Amino acid sequence: MNSAEKIRQWSCRVQNLNAHEKDVGPVLREIIGVYSSHPSGPLSLFARVPSLTAEEFLELEKQKRIYRIPAMRLSAYLLPRETAATVFSATIPPASDPVWEKRYTQKGRRVPPENYQHWRQEVLTASGSPRTAAEIRDAVGVPEDVIKPLLNRLAFEGVILRIGADSVRSNSLRYVSTAAWAGNSFARVEEEQAAAWLASQYLRAFGPARLKDFQWWTGLNKKQAETALSVNDTTDIGDDCLILTKDLPGFEGFTAPTGDSLALLPQWDSYTMGYAPDGRRRFVTPDMQQRIYGTLGATGGNALGTVLVNGLARGAWTSRFAGNTLKIRLDLFEKLGDRMHSAMIDRFNAVARFLGAKEAGFEETN
Repeated sequence: MNSAEKIRQWSCRVQNLNAHEKDVGPVLREIIGVYSSHPSGPLSLFARVPSLTAEEFLELEKQKRIYRIPAMRLSAYLLPRETAATVFSATIPPASDPVWEKRYTQKGRRVPPENYQHWRQEVLTASGSPRTAAEIRDAVGVPEDVIKPLLNRLAFEGVILRIGADSVRSNSLRYVSTAAWAGNSFARVEEEQAAAWLASQYLRAFGPARLKDFQWWTGLNKKQAETALSVNDTTDIGDDCLILTKDLPGFEGFTAPTGDSLALLPQWDSYTMGYAPDGRRRFVTPDMQQRIYGTLGATGGNALGTVLVNGLARGAWTSRFAGNTLKIRLDLFEKLGDRMHSAMIDRFNAVARFLGAKEAGFEETN
């Protein structure tokens, strides 16, 4: 097994893409977190825990086992309760940082500075239990064009949590005071300590990986990323790829599992969003990367759904609902064998049922 194939198969293992775990909690901790947007977040976990039901996923938030918070690259993530505050502290500047005053005086998300502190306190008083943005707006008297930016800023300060809808297909949100919902289980920790911990978790879940990959994934600047990685005991296995030294014996002795594997990753899956653009070759060949990521933005970073066969991207997919059918637009990079194609169809049908559809329908582009 050459080094590229070994890294590919190792990555599938540490990302739980070859596993058949029955408890979603440990899997979420193993991969650090998933994007909070529905259905992406639920489907990221479903790809790793095939027995997961929509009801079980929704219970995670109701039971306060997960928190929905800003994290890597300022994106909203679903994170385990036990680690959420540390991830938040590593990736989100504190409320005192001037970046927030600058961000929320920009056109389209302006929160009048002269009203901010008063409104902040009023919102926290009004959000002792989960309420919609409209309900909070009416209770506090905030203008309609200000309530969303105001709640967004409070979420970045960590004093408001977002609560999802009772559906794996809906992105409707409610908002609740962090103190009321999470109590003492969510409190900022020292930034460098948090970043060092996150670097160790990143290498465990995404390594071997480069400084450049860790920096891209977190959104930290280069100095912050270097400092976070430097305090961990790591080994360079070549091409600037680092692995935790304690994980090196396992990596060196690793052999790929026998038999073929299939994983259907949703848009913005934590794995496909985990590396800088030139670090994605472990799961997609460079000539096919544009088919998954497109060309928009400086990094072409918004991954489509991905069909992984034996750890390698063999297709991209998007979906939409048409009545009781989940319509899949499938862009296969090359023809799959009959057995793997049949397994893929079965898996898409399972995805459809997980999302409450009767079946999947297909619109292949080639």
